[in-house]
Amino acid sequence: MHKSDLRLTDLTVDCLLHIFAYCSEGELLCLALASRFLENVIDNYIYYPQSIDLLLCGHRNRPRIEQRNRTRLSNYDRIQVSKNWTSGTYFERPYFHHAQMFPTKLCLEADALYITHAGYLRKYRRSSCDALLRRYEKEISTTTHSDISDFVKKKDTIFAGRVCGSCFHYDADGITEQRMHAVNEYLFCVDFVNDLYATSTDNCCKLWQRSQEFGLSHFDMVMKLPNAFKALELSSDGQWLYGGLYTDKNRRALRAVHVESGEELVFNSNTMSIYDLKIKDDNVIFTANYDTTFRMFDKRIDRDVAIWEDPFDCSFYSLEYDGLYAALVGTNRHARVNLYDIRMQKYVQLYFPGRTRQHNGLSPVYSLACDSQYMFVATDHNLRIFDFKASCGIRRDYSNINVQIKK
Repeated sequence: MHKSDLRLTDLTVDCLLHIFAYCSEGELLCLALASRFLENVIDNYIYYPQSIDLLLCGHRNRPRIEQRNRTRLSNYDRIQVSKNWTSGTYFERPYFHHAQMFPTKLCLEADALYITHAGYLRKYRRSSCDALLRRYEKEISTTTHSDISDFVKKKDTIFAGRVCGSCFHYDADGITEQRMHAVNEYLFCVDFVNDLYATSTDNCCKLWQRSQEFGLSHFDMVMKLPNAFKALELSSDGQWLYGGLYTDKNRRALRAVHVESGEELVFNSNTMSIYDLKIKDDNVIFTANYDTTFRMFDKRIDRDVAIWEDPFDCSFYSLEYDGLYAALVGTNRHARVNLYDIRMQKYVQLYFPGRTRQHNGLSPVYSLACDSQYMFVATDHNLRIFDFKASCGIRRDYSNINVQIKK
């Protein structure tokens, strides 16, 4: 072959990568559009390694956030969207304003968002061209009209608890409601794994075994604990119940209970009140705390391995984890959300929802949900949706807000 006939696509991958190292981002995009071969090389050898561990957009080991993504992002899109998350570039839109104040709870899936509305649970369909449809597809309710304080959805089963202590179970076979706590108790949180269910109020925590008869569910109490967990979660195998006490004067609010024996472990996490809790894996637990800290606790060494403090000394009400390195934590003031990289000791970005005519934005963040592109923030008056892929996104960078305040 004559030298003049040599084309760029005739070069080896190693040679191409040396050439691409001198190209700008725009030039790489043009090369990818010019040739399918060059596009594959750029995507597999440049964009793929750059995107594998990104905050909220990384795809190493198929993190749990991938299950919530409505659309599949290309490796290049992952890089751009993650940049928007970390730089605070997004488009914000309020949904479902309501005059009555109540703590809304959320559950996000790839095709739908489940959201509580006082005593109802509503399902809103997600579309490929918009974050959420404004008309709900389904409304789940019972004859009890007390507010829903918490709910959990796993596969096709929903278990929800009302502030009055009544809980209902919903699946393809129908809906069953049963009183599980006294009326004078305030129900905080619920969870379930297979046929094991957990409920907790401001007075006690109970474990229940579900049975079915004639198509109806019935719950039999198998254990009653004196602990008042503000947040709880059962391990995936149903062997352990992890809970955060509403208050503990000895500052050991993080506990674990063995389901079969009832043995309680008091963990050495120095916090007096836990508002939300997430299990990272078999050994690590995240907690959002009243004492203005977000903590990562490791059972293997029985201590907090990382502690992040809020820059404005606000309590943390809710948290969300992407399954890799990113954690979103909602505060108790101004509906603010903090983004953390668990590999770093400082927050990455702060998100302040804008004020609307109906709402001044002073609410706590009662619940958080996200996928790689959208963040859903539940306040006491509405739902805020942040779109980090919108081309018309506005940059609100508060990554160095402490430095800005000092100046």
